[in-house]
Amino acid sequence: MELKLFSYKQKFVVLIVAFVFVLGLVTGCSTSDSGDSAQAPTVVPTKSGPPTVVPETPTMAATSVPTIVAQTSAPAATATTVPATAAPTGTDFDTSRFEGVEGIVDPTNFDWPRSIETPEGVVTLDAPPQRVHSLSLGHTEILAALMDFDRLTAVYSFFSDPEQSNIAELSATHNQIGFDPEEVVALNPEIAIASRFTNAATVALLKDSGIPVARASLENSALGNVPNILLIGYMIGAEKEAIALADMMEARMSFIEDLLADKDSPRVLSISKFTSIFAAGSGSTEGGIIEQAGAINAAADSGIEGHAQVTIEGIAAINPDVIVVPQPLAGAEVFIEELMSSAVLAEVPAVKNGQVHYVVPRYHTTLSHWNVRGVERIAELLFPSAFSGVELGNFSHYSE
Repeated sequence: MELKLFSYKQKFVVLIVAFVFVLGLVTGCSTSDSGDSAQAPTVVPTKSGPPTVVPETPTMAATSVPTIVAQTSAPAATATTVPATAAPTGTDFDTSRFEGVEGIVDPTNFDWPRSIETPEGVVTLDAPPQRVHSLSLGHTEILAALMDFDRLTAVYSFFSDPEQSNIAELSATHNQIGFDPEEVVALNPEIAIASRFTNAATVALLKDSGIPVARASLENSALGNVPNILLIGYMIGAEKEAIALADMMEARMSFIEDLLADKDSPRVLSISKFTSIFAAGSGSTEGGIIEQAGAINAAADSGIEGHAQVTIEGIAAINPDVIVVPQPLAGAEVFIEELMSSAVLAEVPAVKNGQVHYVVPRYHTTLSHWNVRGVERIAELLFPSAFSGVELGNFSHYSE
């Protein structure tokens, strides 16, 4: 077939139409890019977060624990609010994990600003806070798993005690302050995180100084702290890290529960001696760890609530199968010797069978995800045959 060539006039028309078409494309692309750039979060470098540590057994291998990817710096704030009917933009985590978490005002909003409702009122953060102050060891241990430790304005001296703290090494080289609230005010943190145990006068002073204070409850149950971890992660812009930590806790606790199914439950008593002997009863951290490790809290079973003073005769009346002593080793060794040599306790099963043990206090007296390690260690102590070939590692910090 013969092709008919365009005339000069026809070529001119075609060129005009093509020019208009290309101009429209360029204009449209420019407008679209401008709109996206106003809403898109700033891209920041990423690093690997805490590694997933799980027991190397067939049971645990079937449990999916996601790898944590942590940001080395926080994303820039944007003014865009995600509509309630739309899926949040720029998220690569399961946003549904934050639904129903007490304290999150709008669980559909993963942009900034975002608001937290606490007993101290509503706190609104315009961007991920870079100067965070924690008033408790438990909260600081959680923060150390979710963000760079350098974002903490300061720590307290006892955070450096390796027997009491799971962040001792990080705290030893960090800025340390005393217990005067004025020292916190001088640090000018963007947010201060308090527990329900924090002195009300301290909280009032910080608020009067213009420092937002958010109370996040810490629970005696290991898994009871999952909502607190999610709340703190949302508060500081570490949602992925918080979900990964919560998933890891749940997987490890599920593994222990499955491993100890159908095991008999010994009666375990947690006691410590300083000037007097105190037993950990119902509602205590140590007692909760004992129960989650598949045992009976002998103090609670005997009607003791919280931490109550007991005598040697009282210990004999409780008649535990196992005694654990979660206090600094120097004092624990002396106390254990006292228990083992007591004529009053000679027929108590724990003493008679040599089942009186020191346990490292940092897993038993703090209130954070590290309580899971306390559960694992007690379970391993009580049921050693069940843990044959099982290796349980520590949790990691964000910076590791």
